[in-house]
Amino acid sequence: MKPWLYTSEAIPDGYGMGTFSPGHIAWLLAAVAITLALGRKYRRGSEEERGRIRWCLAVLLLADEALKYAVTIPTGQWIWEFLPLHLCSISVFIAFFHAVSGSIYLAEYLYAVSLPTALMALVFPDWMNLPLINIMCFHSFSIHILIALYPAMLLFGGFRPSSRRLMRLVPFIVLYGIAIYFVNNALGTNFFFMNGPAEGNPLTILEKYIGGWYRIAFPVIAAIVWTLMYLPFRCSGRS
Repeated sequence: MKPWLYTSEAIPDGYGMGTFSPGHIAWLLAAVAITLALGRKYRRGSEEERGRIRWCLAVLLLADEALKYAVTIPTGQWIWEFLPLHLCSISVFIAFFHAVSGSIYLAEYLYAVSLPTALMALVFPDWMNLPLINIMCFHSFSIHILIALYPAMLLFGGFRPSSRRLMRLVPFIVLYGIAIYFVNNALGTNFFFMNGPAEGNPLTILEKYIGGWYRIAFPVIAAIVWTLMYLPFRCSGRS
């Protein structure tokens, strides 16, 4: 099989471009440029134009998710891990349903969960064993950029996060995490990185020192991240 068709789980050693390599940095710079350019357009657009942008992003997200199956199924590389149960994969469908409904709670989820997880994946990707010229590498970067881009557009358009709405979402997030724990046990998967952090993920540092107990850091990390994300809006009296 050609290197440009391999997934990160199947590719032999020696092809990867590496974290913070020129290729990785180029993708990050492209993400910033796209966000600023489209954000400016979204902020200045009419409600009708903003709706078209949201729909366009939602359709692109679904198409990007479908690309994963179009590559892995015909090549025999599909595994349970490719089910859309990771936080970022779930965000693809949350963004689509937001484009359909305009729900303020879905917008809150996209800001509170989708944005930080997508940014973390972009900065510390676990697919850097792939070469730059590779379909799954393109998919992994592009889908995480789109996931981060969607809530960023909402912020450019005047959306203001609310810690009260977030607190109403937390029980559902916790319940979903519990369900994923049992899915992982049944399928031998690692959704939410419950069975070990991905290579290059900062959680590997915690695992090195405290082993499997690194999972107890999840709520602590979430509390710290959400405090940083919501404090500016709360101080301004908008949260």
